[in-house]
Amino acid sequence: MKFMRINVEEAIEKLLANQLVAMPTETVYGLAARLTCPGAIKKIFEIKGRSLVNPLIIHVANPIDVSAYAIALPPHFDALTHAFWPGPLTLIVPIQLDLVDSIVRAGLSTAAFRMPSHPLTLHVIRAVGPLVMPSANLSGKPSSTDVKHVEMDFGLDFPVLDGGPCQEGVESTILHYRNSQWEIARLGALSATVFQPILGYEPIYQKIVKNDQIISPGQMFRHYAPQATLFLGDQKQITEADFIVGFTEKPYPVEKRVLYLGSLSNPHEVAENLYAILRQLDVEKAKIAWVDMDFPSEGLWKTIAERLSRAGEK
Repeated sequence: MKFMRINVEEAIEKLLANQLVAMPTETVYGLAARLTCPGAIKKIFEIKGRSLVNPLIIHVANPIDVSAYAIALPPHFDALTHAFWPGPLTLIVPIQLDLVDSIVRAGLSTAAFRMPSHPLTLHVIRAVGPLVMPSANLSGKPSSTDVKHVEMDFGLDFPVLDGGPCQEGVESTILHYRNSQWEIARLGALSATVFQPILGYEPIYQKIVKNDQIISPGQMFRHYAPQATLFLGDQKQITEADFIVGFTEKPYPVEKRVLYLGSLSNPHEVAENLYAILRQLDVEKAKIAWVDMDFPSEGLWKTIAERLSRAGEK
């Protein structure tokens, strides 16, 4: 079967024809449709198997674009976008409902916005207008951080703009302004500490519990998961596993197949490799994998721990 890896001009042409295209960002690959094409957006939900209660992120090419949709911009919006856009930060704002289709916002009165930093995708957005772009994977599975991952889920004949491996490896951090302060709706590539100089405080993580209303992507419970059962950190379970997911500095039983996330001294390397390693478990047809959870608990490690915990949900 022929590869359907396309160039920027072909991506623009397909999007203007109301087709879907997989696109690179600095975080993960996204499955793109134009914001003004509800039919194409519905197709995203269908081919991903995505729940309609799970809202989408609107990707823009300039912070000023958000003003066209927002009722009002929350405090520090300009300072946050000046500091972190383009980049792995998504901001949820109240919007004019008639300007954003209900399917995009899952019926909410808010919408999430981000300006990605990948130059190819920014070029496309400037040409075709805002895009919705959830991760280019089957829902519940590990996100795609390489063009090969997109092709694993959607086939070699699915159009994908090849932008190389994703630099961050995990999704954007999502902030939501409520109760007079910004809170983290989804842990991501930016840790809470980076917002302190701008906000004067570190936003807390508004972890949801089952039956809470989902207000942003990434809040579904079992998520980012390989087919293998994951045992998270319990040393008593290591003997049951045929695979170990661990770190380069650590010794593990020699009879086990070890997949290395990277070094404990480099959380960015671990985040960049995370989804690729979870996908490798499927490639190697692992049944049970023991995951080493003995790592630091601050900064980007919090995001890594959260992703692994969701991947290990029963």
